[in-house]
Amino acid sequence: MKLFISSDAHWESRLGQVLDELTDHKFRQHFEGQDYGTGLAGVSVIFMCRDPSYSFMRRVRFTKKDKNLHLDIMLDLPTMKAASPEDRKRVVAQPLFDEVPEVLVSYKIPDFNKDAFAVDLRRWIDGMGWRRPVAIRLRNGYGGETANRGR
Repeated sequence: MKLFISSDAHWESRLGQVLDELTDHKFRQHFEGQDYGTGLAGVSVIFMCRDPSYSFMRRVRFTKKDKNLHLDIMLDLPTMKAASPEDRKRVVAQPLFDEVPEVLVSYKIPDFNKDAFAVDLRRWIDGMGWRRPVAIRLRNGYGGETANRGR
């Protein structure tokens, strides 16, 4: 399956640098070798990070003819401008982790294993180490406390 990730972003967002690093993690090669069924040939993700005054709207489209899902992930320009390079990576990774599988669930795509793709996508994102682990308080049977779990 083909996975395409690009952006339409203001230069001050520095989103291009983040996507260059994402490319270094070889996402295209990883997903090209995977088989999730014939129902979906590819997913195209465009990170939109523009001046809010332009009022861009999110686009999501599944084309049955090409068997491709196209979706925008909207990022906040002021947040990206103020973020450190490490925080920019997290701002990109989290919606990729959450929104792509969420959008796929809303479409009925025959002969496509959505669950396997979602698991693989999320493992790949977690493997990059770009998401910040969240401490979650857990109680064991003895009243003990915390454990860290990636989120």
